[in-house]
Amino acid sequence: MHNYHKGGFKTKKYFNKFFNIALIIGFLAISLGIKSTVFADSTVPGVTYQGQIQNIGWQSPVTDYLDTNMDNYDIKVGTLGQGLRLESLKVNLVNAPANAAITYSAHVQNIGWQQPVSNGELAGTVGQGLRVEAFKASISNMPGYLIQYRAHVQNIGWQDWVTGGSSIDNSNIAGTVGQGLRIEAIQIRLVKSSVDSITLDKNTCTLFAGQTDTLKANIQPTYAANQSVTWTSSNTSIATVDNTGKVTAISAGTANITATTADGNKTASCAVTVNTPTKVDSISLKPTDALKVGDTDTLAATISPENASEKSVTWTSSNASVATVDSTGKVTAVSAGTANITATTVDGGKTASCNVTVTNNQNDGISVSYQADVKGTGLQNSVSDGQIAGTVGQGLAIHGIKVQLMNAPAGASVEYQTQVQNIGWQPIVSAGTESGSDGQDLNVESVKIYLKGLSGYKIQYQAQVQNVGWMNWVNDGDIAGTVGQGLRLEALKIRIVKDIHVQYSAHFGNIGWKDPVTDGTITGSNAKPFDLQALKVQLINPPSGASVQCQAQVQNIGWMNPVTLDGNNYAGTTGQGLRLEALKLQLLNAPGYSIKYQVDVEGQGWQNWVSNGQMAGTTGLGLRIQGIRIIVYADDGSSTSDTSQPSSSMLNTVNFKASEYLRYSSNIQATNQTAIKLHNGINQNNCVYFSSTALRAVGFWVPYSMCNTGDYTNYLLGKGWNKQTDVSLLTPGSVCFTVNDGLTYPTHTFMFLDWVNPDDHTSAYVADNQSNDVHVRSLVDAPGIDALAYFLHQ
Repeated sequence: MHNYHKGGFKTKKYFNKFFNIALIIGFLAISLGIKSTVFADSTVPGVTYQGQIQNIGWQSPVTDYLDTNMDNYDIKVGTLGQGLRLESLKVNLVNAPANAAITYSAHVQNIGWQQPVSNGELAGTVGQGLRVEAFKASISNMPGYLIQYRAHVQNIGWQDWVTGGSSIDNSNIAGTVGQGLRIEAIQIRLVKSSVDSITLDKNTCTLFAGQTDTLKANIQPTYAANQSVTWTSSNTSIATVDNTGKVTAISAGTANITATTADGNKTASCAVTVNTPTKVDSISLKPTDALKVGDTDTLAATISPENASEKSVTWTSSNASVATVDSTGKVTAVSAGTANITATTVDGGKTASCNVTVTNNQNDGISVSYQADVKGTGLQNSVSDGQIAGTVGQGLAIHGIKVQLMNAPAGASVEYQTQVQNIGWQPIVSAGTESGSDGQDLNVESVKIYLKGLSGYKIQYQAQVQNVGWMNWVNDGDIAGTVGQGLRLEALKIRIVKDIHVQYSAHFGNIGWKDPVTDGTITGSNAKPFDLQALKVQLINPPSGASVQCQAQVQNIGWMNPVTLDGNNYAGTTGQGLRLEALKLQLLNAPGYSIKYQVDVEGQGWQNWVSNGQMAGTTGLGLRIQGIRIIVYADDGSSTSDTSQPSSSMLNTVNFKASEYLRYSSNIQATNQTAIKLHNGINQNNCVYFSSTALRAVGFWVPYSMCNTGDYTNYLLGKGWNKQTDVSLLTPGSVCFTVNDGLTYPTHTFMFLDWVNPDDHTSAYVADNQSNDVHVRSLVDAPGIDALAYFLHQ
C-alpha cells in the first residue's frame, strides 16, 4: 500500500523514531474509530519526496515503498486540474544502505538545468515564482534497484515513466525542455532491476515440416536492467530455434523450445509439435451470379483433400477494370463487362477459375452497345459502356460505326453521324444503322452522337485520333475527333451516364448561409475577409444510395469527424465564429463518378482543383477558406491533385499582409485619407501615395515622399522585389502597374487582391486610390482603362 508521511525527515534515525510514535497513534485512532494511515514495514526500501507549489507552498512529504501499486495517482507531489506550477522539490531514499544516494536536478524557467543535488537537498527555486519544467535523477550504491519518475505536464498530462541511469544525464528526462511548459505534479518510485519471471506468448505450437513461427518472450518486470534471453531446443532434429526466438520445423515429432534469462536463469518453454504435411490435389470454385457495378461477392475455394496442410490461395483478375479481387477472394464489380477470376494454391500451384459478368446498375440497367468497322478487319464484335471499339497502336482507321441503346425505356433512342475523309458530315442515322464511308475505304475523322427521350441521362464519347491519342470525353452532340486536319479516328468509347448535378451552400461569418449554387459556380466573398465556417452539399439526380461525405478542418478544433451531407446536414460549425481552414470531399456509393472542388484561401487566392478525398485548403497556417466551388462528373480515370501548401514563411511576406489589410473597407478609407494628406490635400494622382501607405501599414518602409510610379518601381526592385508580366503568377498583394499605349512610363499602380473568376484572368478585385472599397478592375484593354503591364512581388 502507499503511505503518506507528514514529517519531512532527513535521517533514518528520526524516521524510525517517528515511525514508532505513528504506530502508537494509529492503534489509538483505530480504537477510537478514527481513520488513520497504516505505515509500511520500516525495512522496505522506498523514496520520500516533498514539493513546493505555486500559491500553496511546501506540501507534506509523501513516501512510495517498493512493491506497492505504482500507478496510484494519489501518491504524488503537486496538483492536478488547478494549473499550478511545481517550483521546487526535495527527494530522499528510505530504508536504503548507508552509502546509497539519490541525485537529481531540475530544469527551471529562465535558468535551465541546475547543478545536481542529492539526498533531500532542494532542487528548483523558492520565492522566485519560477516553474520547474523538467526533472532527472539517478541512484547509486543500491545494486538491484532503479529509480523511476514521471511528470504531469501542462497541456500534456501524465507522461510515461522514465528510468534513471547509473549517473544523472539528459537521456532520461521527465517533463519538457524548450517548450515553456510547467510541471504540475510528479511521481517518483523505487523499483527492482532484476528479473522476476519470464513467459512466452504461447505454450504450444503446431507446425508442418518447413514452416516457421517466432516466439515472443515477456520479462517481468518490464524495466528489468538485463533483458537478454537465450533460446534452446530439446531436439534440433525436430525443431530448431535462433537467437530471436524464430522456430523452424525440421521433421515430424515433438521438441521443447526454452527461453532462459541471462539475469537469474528464469525459464519458460513451448512444446512444438511438427507434423508431416498433406499435399493439395485440386481446387475448385463455385460460379458467381452476375454483379452490378459497385456490388461485391466473396468466392469460396474448395481444397481437396480437406485435410491438406497448406490451404493458402492467391487470387487474380484477368481484367481489373471490370472486376477486382482481394486476398480473401472478395470480388468488387468496377465496370460493365466480363472478367476471369482465378484462384491458385500456394501448395502445388493448382488453379480454378470462374467468369464474373458485371452490368451497369448506375443507369438502372440502361447501357449502350456499339461496333467499329475497322480498315482491313471489317465490323468488329459489339462492346459496351466505355469499352474500346476499334484499335489502339495499330494505325488502323475506323471506316464506320454502329450504336444502339440496351434496356432503354420506350421512346428513348440514340442517333449519330460521322465526318468522313473527302466527304464531310454524313446524314444523321438511327440506332443499328452504320454511319461512315459506305464501303468507299475512306477514314472516319470525327463523330457526333445524340441521346433522345431519356431524361436524367446523357451520352458521352471519347475518340482516339491519329497522332493525337485519346482526346477528352464530350457530351450529346459535341464533336469527338478532328475536323479539317485529315486525321483518322482509330478507336472510340461510348457510355451512358447519370446527368448528376451538385448543389451547395456556404455559411460565412457576418453573412450566414448564402443562397445555394450549382455545378462549379463560385460561392464566397473572395474580395472581402469573410470566413467560410460551414458547408452544405446535395446531389441532384444521383445514383441510388449516392451521397457526399465531407471532413472539415476547423480553427481551434482541427479535423472533425466526417459528415454525410444530404442538403440539411453541414460540415464545420455555425455560431462559434470559427473559420473552416481545409476540407476533404468524397462521393459515396457512386462508382464511375468523381467529385472535384476548388477553394479560395486567404492570402493565396484560388488553389488548384482537387478531387475524391484530397485536401483543399491548408493546415497549420491558420488561413481561412473564403470561397469554394464544386463539380460532380463521370470519371474517365484521371485525377486532379494539388496537395502542395505554402510554406509558413509565406505568412510573413509583405504581399500577404498587404492583401489582408486592404480587404477591409475601413483600412482602404484610412489609406486614402493618408494619401491625400501626403499630397497636400489634393484628391487626384494619389496611386503611389496610396500603395506606399499600405505597405508602411504592414511594416515595409517606403519613403513618405514617394510619389512617382517609375521611382516606386525602381525602389521596390532595389529592395529585392521581382518583376513579372505573366498574369497567371499574380498572387494577392502583388503591386500592379499599367502603361498607356502612347507612353513608356507607368500610368497607375494598384494592389491585386484576387480574381473575380479564377478561370478567366480578365477581371480582378483590386484596391487603390480610385475607390473607398474593394472594386473590380479589368486587367486587359478597356475603354478609359490602361491594361496591366507588369507587377512586382516579393
